[in-house]
Amino acid sequence: MGEELSELAKKYGKVTREEYFKQIRKKFKREGTSKDPRVRRLLEFGEKIRTEDLVPVLEKDAALLIKEDPFAFALAAVLDRGTRAEIVWTIPYYIKKQLGNLNPYFFAEASIEELEKIFRNLPVKPRYISDAPRTVKELARIVVDEYGGKVQKIWEKRRARQVRATFERIYGVGPGISSMIVLLLERWFKVHFDDIDHKAMDVKPDTHVIRVFYRLGFISQPDQESAVRAARRLNPEYPGALDAPAWEIGRKWCTPSSPRCYNCPLNDVCPKNII
Repeated sequence: MGEELSELAKKYGKVTREEYFKQIRKKFKREGTSKDPRVRRLLEFGEKIRTEDLVPVLEKDAALLIKEDPFAFALAAVLDRGTRAEIVWTIPYYIKKQLGNLNPYFFAEASIEELEKIFRNLPVKPRYISDAPRTVKELARIVVDEYGGKVQKIWEKRRARQVRATFERIYGVGPGISSMIVLLLERWFKVHFDDIDHKAMDVKPDTHVIRVFYRLGFISQPDQESAVRAARRLNPEYPGALDAPAWEIGRKWCTPSSPRCYNCPLNDVCPKNII
């Protein structure tokens, strides 16, 4: 990045960081995103990621439960905010150990107080533990009242936008979580979404994705809206395809402090915008 800034400085005089990113965006808009090595490398890396790596767990059997029980998957997914992924995806396993099963009818009928007690007795807990009971209860009520107790009917033979809209009716579930859900459904449960769906499937702009996008030079301001807009601009046919590789790189290499750039898959194409 320093060399490019120097070249721009020679041409335009003193160049601010904002002007630098503006010029970079213009450059790739002229050349086309397919010529952007950063985007291409992210997509290539994304194809190599194992599905299991996107659903990390603390207990081996927790991954098996998420895979075999769609309600366990949905329960964890709607709680995915402000908590380490390993904790979120293991919560259904610990709830099942405590209760003996994960019956959506139980969660639909249980009181908020009963559900809160269950969450407080877990060995690991969601960050917003007072909100979690309401979130799970609303999920269960939709599953029971509208889909006959079968959560998979929320996404079977439905468009991605319909699936997202259903989940966003649940307390605490916003566009970011609903985007993550449809992206994981495609990889985890092999749900088929077509090209029309893909164009409307965004990244989940969590801290890892935002940090990687910023350091790659995709965005000049590290915030959620900028990350979503950047993904739509850089890979308009499927913005969400940039989510998994950016998230994985953010967790394993592009960490908040002391990033391990030397063995990052994007090392040779990253401007390393680290401050």
